[in-house]
Amino acid sequence: MLNGVLGKFNSSEINLDNWRDFPFSAYAFQNVGELIPVQPIQGLGDSEIPEDIDAQILERSYLIADKEISGVEFLKQSYTDGLLVTKNGSLVAQYFANNMSLNSPHLTFSVSKSITGIVAGIVLKKFDVSSSTKISEILKSASNGAYAEATIRNLLDMTVSLDFDEVYTSKEGTYARYRQAMLWMSRSSDSDYFDEDLATFILSLPKASHEHGYMFTYKSPNSDLLGLVLQEISGLPLPHLISEYLWKPLGCDPATITVDDKNMARTAGGLSCSVKDLTLVGELMRRGGIHNGKSLIDPMWVVDTFGHGDKEAWSRGEFFESFPEGSYRNQWYKISEDEICAIGIHGQWIYINSSKDVVITKFSCQPKADDDELDRQTLDFFRGVCAQW
Repeated sequence: MLNGVLGKFNSSEINLDNWRDFPFSAYAFQNVGELIPVQPIQGLGDSEIPEDIDAQILERSYLIADKEISGVEFLKQSYTDGLLVTKNGSLVAQYFANNMSLNSPHLTFSVSKSITGIVAGIVLKKFDVSSSTKISEILKSASNGAYAEATIRNLLDMTVSLDFDEVYTSKEGTYARYRQAMLWMSRSSDSDYFDEDLATFILSLPKASHEHGYMFTYKSPNSDLLGLVLQEISGLPLPHLISEYLWKPLGCDPATITVDDKNMARTAGGLSCSVKDLTLVGELMRRGGIHNGKSLIDPMWVVDTFGHGDKEAWSRGEFFESFPEGSYRNQWYKISEDEICAIGIHGQWIYINSSKDVVITKFSCQPKADDDELDRQTLDFFRGVCAQW
């Protein structure tokens, strides 16, 4: 049974057709392995974040959407399941609801993309593969269709020309096929696509009219295909790559990632981990790829992520009005000179403010998958927290 502010219901009521709907999501996002096949990501769980808690950080008021509201009240109103704030690597604030704790697993949704982007930087360097390499040179099955002439860089920066609508509320059509292929949605046995796996679906998608590289256009299949490319380059399963190259060296707790019928990992959104581990990832990026004095990521990959996004491609994309100074690089958003973010639907965040040495991580169960107004309010809160230093 789920308890707390969201009311009570029996978890047996949750199924593949309603698990993303509130309030079922408050339970399902923490227990996705009960509904969808997952593969383990091994972790040592031996990293600790030093604490220097300041209760005033969440108790004080912040100007959010032109209204004064306390941090705690905003977190309640924004359906927050867990939040951590670190300053100079020390934990200074934390908040938990809906049975969450420091080590509880929670679905990260598209924050998975940014974690995959880190692993991509490690794999490409280790196996000496250029990001300018065509996908079809790695995956022969990509020689036809949208991805035939696209490069790994196009995947990393969401500049593939792909005829695909990212419509989270869709219960039918192409986006429903996508969710069915990843086993995130039920499918009828009489469907023409009943046996379709994730790779088959992605590689069947057609190219859009513009050229690859011309504009930023957010398409989750690109990130799933990136995971498959990394597997092909390394010869290793994606969960193993995450575990050996990032999770174990970082000292993260064990995690999971959802998979399809052929065990293809859903790198665009299927990773579940703890809020502490999100913070470890954020701190790794803030510190230029260094953890405990060791370089886990090539520092130049981090520099590239922070500073080399294609602003012209971004200016032609759908998020330009929200972040006119922004860009997208290596599966991370740069939203201002000092801020980069990993963002997932329903309110999942890694927020890094490099000038303030602050990392804020947030798990949520927001009812709307895509809520621009609440995202803006969340950034108001994050920036308000940073402004006190």
